[in-house]
Amino acid sequence: MAQSATEQAVAGFYDGIFRFYEAANSLLTFGLDRRWRRAAAEILKNLSPGACTALDVCAGTGDFSIVLYKTYGGTLKVTGSDLNRAMLSKARSKTNKIEFVEAEAKALPFADSSFDLVTIAFAARNLNLDHARMLRALREFRRILKENGVFMCLETTRPKNQVINLLFRVYVQAAIGFINLISPKNRPSYTFLKTTILNFYGADEFSALLLDAGFKAPSHKILFPGAVAVHTAVNPQKA
Repeated sequence: MAQSATEQAVAGFYDGIFRFYEAANSLLTFGLDRRWRRAAAEILKNLSPGACTALDVCAGTGDFSIVLYKTYGGTLKVTGSDLNRAMLSKARSKTNKIEFVEAEAKALPFADSSFDLVTIAFAARNLNLDHARMLRALREFRRILKENGVFMCLETTRPKNQVINLLFRVYVQAAIGFINLISPKNRPSYTFLKTTILNFYGADEFSALLLDAGFKAPSHKILFPGAVAVHTAVNPQKA
């Protein structure tokens, strides 16, 4: 499937930053990204303690894949997928306990009902080029989930509190604006990321989208300071 200009821009962005991707995340989130990943993995373990297999979509440099593996005490077989080879190379250098495969999130090379868990952390917003394509990606994730398997999405969200929402938007625009000043050649990529962060769904809206994609029992938990949410939903049994 041909990539759009915006998809090419974000792919180029990751090619340029894969060496310091984790450091940049920690800097921009004041280190909270690590806490958010641990919280999301614990929520998932509580929901599905007996899970045996998991696919971490858009795994990037493997941060969440590794946290998930450790949270389950090494008993969970975790596979990570990503389209960016440089990011996957970095992920593979961190661990030999997880298999990382090159794959397009919208057309995953796995059979129906392959995994007990499917996760995506801080990447759903990059798939949200429009409502239809986000919905198509979610249906692809559901396709590879086993019946009663659990989907988890850790992502930024539009805060309901208007003060927090304003502060969130100001911070994102200021932070990306600063990056554009010091790295003007990557302006299209960073501008794309800013847009995807600010335009991603509110928590209730994303829960409704999960229902539209065919999941059941969507739920979410807002994490401190209110601009990040852990979404979970279940793949229903076939009729």
